[in-house]
Amino acid sequence: MKKIEFILSKKKEIFYIFILFLFSISINQHYGNLGLCPIDSFWFFNSGYDALNGYYPFKDYWVIAGPFITFVQAILFKIFGVSWFTYVLHASLFNFLISIVTFYTLCKLKLNINFSFFYSLLVASIAYTSAGTPFVDHHASILSIISLLFFILAIKTNSVIYWFILPITLVIAFLTKQTPSGYIGLIIIFFTIIYFLLNFDLRKIFYAFLGSLTIILFFLLILFLTSI
Repeated sequence: MKKIEFILSKKKEIFYIFILFLFSISINQHYGNLGLCPIDSFWFFNSGYDALNGYYPFKDYWVIAGPFITFVQAILFKIFGVSWFTYVLHASLFNFLISIVTFYTLCKLKLNINFSFFYSLLVASIAYTSAGTPFVDHHASILSIISLLFFILAIKTNSVIYWFILPITLVIAFLTKQTPSGYIGLIIIFFTIIYFLLNFDLRKIFYAFLGSLTIILFFLLILFLTSI
């Protein structure tokens, strides 16, 4: 009986994830095609296209935010082709990312799966739809919120994977835009130090260090490959 309930529960979870994917992608694709602001809406279309053709931030032109969105957009242009659909899809994928992480976190915190799904739908409705196209503030805020959620899961569970992922999301958020990611990063680091002082765990510290080392080495590799 328990096995049947487990299977049904997993099927329901997969169904909810599928609906979240369709809803979060389609709603942002809709709003991303309603209109545009000439400066903000085309910002990363141009830089993504430049990176696709070998012109990189800081090396070939100056940018006032981090290079993360530019490189992601270049990769998406490479995969799906240079088009407005691909450009809006970038924002839509991040709209799905914040909704699925919200759903996952709420389920991990033992909230009823139906409520978790409903709240995640609400998140998908407002997370990226106000911009529609890739925008530094939305990317940085989403990645910072995801970092906060992973920090909560790292404390509430015994899984070390969250300690590994946490520094990666924090650095990527910082490489998107320094505010608010820098402030949230400092807050998380402060409470992480307090947590480890009160709950010393060498295994968790090792995975946090490993995650930090991984993202730093990856960042240096990108700088090397692009000659920045």
